[in-house]
Amino acid sequence: MGRIYTHFWHAHDSDEDTSCNQERIIWKARINEIHASLSLFKCDECVETIRRGSDRGALDCPLCDKEWHLDCIPSSPEEINHPFHPYHPLKLIIDGPPDYSDGKCVTCHEPLRSFFHHCSICDFSLHVRCSNNPPPLILDAPRCHNHALTLMARNDTFTCNACGTHGEQCPYVCAPCALMFHGDCVTLPHVININRHDHRISHTYSLGFGDWKCKICHRKIDWRYGAYSCSKCPDFVAHSKCATRNDVWDGVELEGVPEEFVDVSPFKLIEDGVINHFSHDEHNLRLMEDATDRDESIRCEACTSCIFSDKHYSCMECEFFLHETCANLPLQKRHGLCRKPLTLVSTARGLFKCCACETLSNGFIYKCGDITLDVRCASISWYCDYECHPHTLFLTTLDRDTCGGCLETSRRVLHCVECDFSLDFKCATLPKKIKHRCDDHFMSLCFGEEAREGKYWCEICETVLDPQKWFYSCSGDCGVVCHIQCVLGELWNAKPQVFNTKVGEKIELVPNDGMSRPICGSCGSRCQQPLLYKISNSDMEESFCDTQCHANYTDALQLAADQAWLETVVDDD
Repeated sequence: MGRIYTHFWHAHDSDEDTSCNQERIIWKARINEIHASLSLFKCDECVETIRRGSDRGALDCPLCDKEWHLDCIPSSPEEINHPFHPYHPLKLIIDGPPDYSDGKCVTCHEPLRSFFHHCSICDFSLHVRCSNNPPPLILDAPRCHNHALTLMARNDTFTCNACGTHGEQCPYVCAPCALMFHGDCVTLPHVININRHDHRISHTYSLGFGDWKCKICHRKIDWRYGAYSCSKCPDFVAHSKCATRNDVWDGVELEGVPEEFVDVSPFKLIEDGVINHFSHDEHNLRLMEDATDRDESIRCEACTSCIFSDKHYSCMECEFFLHETCANLPLQKRHGLCRKPLTLVSTARGLFKCCACETLSNGFIYKCGDITLDVRCASISWYCDYECHPHTLFLTTLDRDTCGGCLETSRRVLHCVECDFSLDFKCATLPKKIKHRCDDHFMSLCFGEEAREGKYWCEICETVLDPQKWFYSCSGDCGVVCHIQCVLGELWNAKPQVFNTKVGEKIELVPNDGMSRPICGSCGSRCQQPLLYKISNSDMEESFCDTQCHANYTDALQLAADQAWLETVVDDD
């Protein structure tokens, strides 16, 4: 049941609707009641989303299709006297902030929108909600400071002692100690875990003299102000604001919470050179020390790449292989793309898409909720040193940027804070060397170069190659160059595997290494990809170049089945 309200601050011309009454409109207020709807809405003033039926209540205008929280709207058109600004009365403004204003509320520092209380003499503004529910004038915050703090309700520039950043409005101050704090820094957590470090870090109000750099944003920290540091790693420090970012901190205060030891070892040592790995615990694995070249068809179960001459573990009873480095991958690790620890999973149910490089894989997965990373991308926790660039690359807050390898815009990039260079996860995890049937030698990753006379032609697809983009070139003296996509294919991050579907189909990922290339069942071309799809059931067996060709074929089958059904219906009629 709703209640009827009339409000002075929201007027409609009476000609627009007969329900309006002389520039006033009847409002229906949805007050919190037992039977109130629980649908969501967004307040037009504070733009927060909240459920109807909450204790804040809501108003809506049937003509504007706008909605507001009850505590976000003014209750009176009159000027008010407020303890935060005792010098002058505050006037209600209902048409947005004036041009001379900085456009922010002095207490919460959020933008001013439709209506607020304002002093034009002092350029002092308060949201209606903040004037109705102001922060305390005197605050006892023992975790922040030993003395009671007083709110200075005025526009004054200051540097916050807790985070070291500048503020312009309403600090909490301790006059005897000459300290000033942002309102939200008074409640900074003391002990936290972040996804950029393996140990807990704690807040301190001074790092001590030194040339400190934040390990998150990689910019200088003023040692005179508050920051986070690690008691186990003396060189790990972070700005207070960086460490408590939503994409870095999981939001859990750990002060007083005992630290639990988590065993992240992925195997048990049976004897020297022999282990029992969690991913293959039915048999033991032996370390192969010799550097003789292996068959290129031998692939690591974890990263899916070829073993070649790398040190690796081999199953003593079956065809199961792991690079030595992959066998040592921890069961849990932190990564810059997830606030919580990721867990290593060894069994992929079919192909999955890595959230970082956005390629398909069926190797080991680092997983947390909806976040899935292949082990290549998970190995780049939040920074990497790459031989193509002289500076360290870091995971930053950039949402999108152009990758210096493929020259394409990517969502997940590693960025250089010293120059304008970025690298996406796909290019950062490309194999440095690889074998391909187009060349007898290994092919090496080339980081682009200035074009010489004449055009570059890809040996595989026989089209022009842009030398400013990364490409593969023969490590011998053949002069062969190839597009990365032509060498690796769509499924470069996957290994051969067989999947059985619920509809009785068998899907195989098979190497394209026969004497002749199979013909794609969808596009009709010879399959060029190094790894391709082979689909079989009781009625057919077809090969497909890639996921798109398989999808097109499936869609065509469904269309044919639908058409046959329609014809049957017509015949029956």
